[in-house]
Amino acid sequence: MEFLVSLKEVEDVKEFVRLVSIYDCDILVKSQDKNFVVDGSSIMGVFSLDLSRPVVVSVKDIEAGTLFKNDIYKMIWNEK
Repeated sequence: MEFLVSLKEVEDVKEFVRLVSIYDCDILVKSQDKNFVVDGSSIMGVFSLDLSRPVVVSVKDIEAGTLFKNDIYKMIWNEK
């Protein structure tokens, strides 16, 4: 399962990493235009990405991904 997340503020990144840490599965994050992937529970890794655009979040476990997506619904990027 992949979806886009917008992390525009420092507090968004902190909350995102905190929520990722709750889950017992791999939640990976990457910039849209690069193949460099970081662990979503690494605050330094997430800050190393291009956060000027939404980032791609990848969760292999569909059930956990759905629950995680519900937890971060305010950060989900919706094209307007």
